[in-house]
Amino acid sequence: MRFIGMLDSPSVRRVAVSLRLPDLPFEHRSISAFREMPAFAAINPAIKAPSLVCDDGSVFLDSMLILPLA
Repeated sequence: MRFIGMLDSPSVRRVAVSLRLPDLPFEHRSISAFREMPAFAAINPAIKAPSLVCDDGSVFLDSMLILPLA
């Protein structure tokens, strides 16, 4: 899994901690939705952080959708 978002966001930090607690394997990519908009849009066209890209290619783009997965 790839976890996308800047850790200066409270939502991104909350999800990052929640993914670490059960020791889920994931790669964190610190991509700014503002400064790196084209790169972020390539991952998530809604340009919403945090975003979680699963191994099967599914993209979850809201902390309330990602947290139940953790």
